[in-house]
Amino acid sequence: MNDNRTIRIMVFEPGRTPYTAMLEDSLEHRQELVGGDIECIPLPCETVLCCNASGKLTGLPENRQYGPDTIHGTFFLYGDTPEGRGISLTDEQIAMYQEYFPQPTPTAVSFEVRSAADMKEFMNLMFGKGWDMDTGAGEDMEADR
Repeated sequence: MNDNRTIRIMVFEPGRTPYTAMLEDSLEHRQELVGGDIECIPLPCETVLCCNASGKLTGLPENRQYGPDTIHGTFFLYGDTPEGRGISLTDEQIAMYQEYFPQPTPTAVSFEVRSAADMKEFMNLMFGKGWDMDTGAGEDMEADR
């Protein structure tokens, strides 16, 4: 990272359409954009994803899906060289990653249990109709006894 050098990046904020911006290429400016310590993840096509290293642990909002995981908080992409020097993204990289990172997709379904009826509904969803919370068996299992 050189002093007073700006690079074109692509910014992904939770719940917003990605956009391009110019960033002064310094550790301080990268940390300011993601709101804390950074984690840099190499991506295909000489691109790097830069996100908050503890975004999930600190409860930042879900942003985009990356493989089996969800990135929390704002992140951005920048170009990379074989020497590991940050450079501006090309138009091709921007077009590719607009499609690569669609809107957030939850990694799991959450279900808040507030009553016994909710618990019964949850168990039926998870294990099939007729789940008996007392015996831990569904209707199919009872027929086998």
